[in-house]
Amino acid sequence: MRWLGLLLLTACAGAEATTLPPAPATRPSATGEIGLTPGETMAFEVRLAGILAGEAQLAVGELGDYEGHRAVVVKSRAQTAGAAALVKHIVDEATTVIDMDTGRPLALDTLVELGDNKTTASAKFTGNVADVTYTRSEDNAPHKQRIDFGAVTAHDAHSAMAQLRGWRAAPGAMRSVFVVGGRRVWRVDVTYAGEDTIGSALGNRRAVRYTGQGYRTRRNMTAETDRPARTFSVWLTDDADRVPLRLTAKTELGEIAMDLTEYNR
Repeated sequence: MRWLGLLLLTACAGAEATTLPPAPATRPSATGEIGLTPGETMAFEVRLAGILAGEAQLAVGELGDYEGHRAVVVKSRAQTAGAAALVKHIVDEATTVIDMDTGRPLALDTLVELGDNKTTASAKFTGNVADVTYTRSEDNAPHKQRIDFGAVTAHDAHSAMAQLRGWRAAPGAMRSVFVVGGRRVWRVDVTYAGEDTIGSALGNRRAVRYTGQGYRTRRNMTAETDRPARTFSVWLTDDADRVPLRLTAKTELGEIAMDLTEYNR
């Protein structure tokens, strides 16, 4: 499920995103458009080889203030469903505070449940450094880790998807995003593949399609290209909202497809 979030670069059941205190006066964006709409919610179904395997929900809070930054809170929750839930209980929750002037994450909290095992983690982002604290069910005390991204900009799954949604690319254009997933950092290379039309819960929609490859990185942020890349495709609505409609990804267990089932704003 964590890789699913990385692939979608997004992906809270029964809960609304937290609203921060009122934001300070508006300042111009430092990175162009950020692909998040305050107040929007989404729901997805996840299928493995055509069989329902999970459900995911995402909610974006209203614009507010976080330690002097104009920011929103993005919350997501993914869990196994259908027959897969009978085989393995998996829950993956994440809450990110995102700076709406830079598009960078400011803080991240996660909870992952795999059967009876539970891992909680939190991260505080300061510039290109992330201070991470995590605890597993069997741990007597929390573990701490500092990740220095050097010259690259760090993202989590939520802020990385916001970058993709805000990107207005020419056909064939490619960009790389570095994404924190668990205790690993991934380099995700995304290419704009062109326009398409797909069926969805919103009806037949014009879409823009992106293809991507994900690589684990070393401590110096270089990609482990000697390992097989994780490949995927993402379809977003071909309009100003750039709503994620579909994700497909190749995994060791077969093809995973995540399809939008509900969108509100």
